[in-house]
Amino acid sequence: MRNIWTIFKKEWDRVIKDKRLVISVMILPGLMIFLIYTFIGTAMSSAFDNNPSRIAIVNQPDTFVQLIESLSPEDVSEYQWITLDQMEEYRLLIDQGEWEYLIEFPENFELLISSLPRPTVNVYYNPNEVASSSVHSIYQGYLYLYHQALMDVLFDDPTAFFISLDHLPVDENRQTGMMMSMLLPMLVVMFLFSGAMSIGPESIAGEKERGTIATLLITPVKRSHIAIGKIMSLSVLSLLSALSSFIGIISSLPHLLGGQNINMSIYGIIDYLQILFLLFSTVFVIVGIISVISAYAKNLKEAGTLITPIYILTILVGVSSMFGGGANQSHIMYLIPLYNTVQSLTAILTFDVLAWQFILVTVLANTLYLIAFIFTLNLMFQSEKIMFAK
Repeated sequence: MRNIWTIFKKEWDRVIKDKRLVISVMILPGLMIFLIYTFIGTAMSSAFDNNPSRIAIVNQPDTFVQLIESLSPEDVSEYQWITLDQMEEYRLLIDQGEWEYLIEFPENFELLISSLPRPTVNVYYNPNEVASSSVHSIYQGYLYLYHQALMDVLFDDPTAFFISLDHLPVDENRQTGMMMSMLLPMLVVMFLFSGAMSIGPESIAGEKERGTIATLLITPVKRSHIAIGKIMSLSVLSLLSALSSFIGIISSLPHLLGGQNINMSIYGIIDYLQILFLLFSTVFVIVGIISVISAYAKNLKEAGTLITPIYILTILVGVSSMFGGGANQSHIMYLIPLYNTVQSLTAILTFDVLAWQFILVTVLANTLYLIAFIFTLNLMFQSEKIMFAK
């Protein structure tokens, strides 16, 4: 028993007395789960809070409005009471994704429900837009409950009114694109980072720990060339790892999505070249981040501890693609590293007409980040204090 306690105490002290191990073993796992789930919950809430539903209603019955207010007293939807002459204008807005829903009640609806034939309520929405489809699923329930309430008024008459649904033809390519954009950007960025993380620290922090970095630095090779060479080689290796993961993702998507028939031929050679171009520019940024952290760290263990929070942040950035309902339309947001890749991939996968502009801004921004990381890594290689820290 004494020997068991001795071994236990030795291993316990090895972890507890090492602050980095305490952080990586006892704090980071819980913190990672907390941050991911908190971010998902916040993103889902803000998606509805910051983008209120826009509903246009023709000949609105007071009883229908009262029903909505009673069912959802905190409803922040934007209601527009319109006339018949404005219907075509709002149908066009819905087609363009600038409005969500249109409900047309017949004139004097509340009087018509007590006579024959029963009136018809016309509904129009866009099934190719996430926001419009979401609003339809909600208001379809409201209309059903309204119908039930009117049936009670009519002494359980089985029919109070009819509902006529009208919408744009379903664009299967658009539907597939939206589905792909919710998964692929997140998975691609995560695999890019994990691929670079598996080999990056070993190349710099590992050499520092073994002492071989000293031999490399005293050679007649310029230290700036060493920095560039390491980033370039790590980037190519990481890109190959990411490409393997990307092919695996594409191949497994039908199984991941419950056996649905995913037709990847909807994307042309230009789309795949754009994705490859994005991956290549992004992997340079990721390798740059990992290389700078690895150069700062004293050993592999410290490098892993410092990189893990960045990896958590990368996961959170990737998850953001699941709640946007399409690519961010603000060009300035594409200056943010990693986030710009996620949004550009979303733009490509959803056939966004501005995709090429987003890609251009992303690649230019990533190129500037690469230059900054090479410059920083070169300065760190010049510092004896950093490179030979114990």
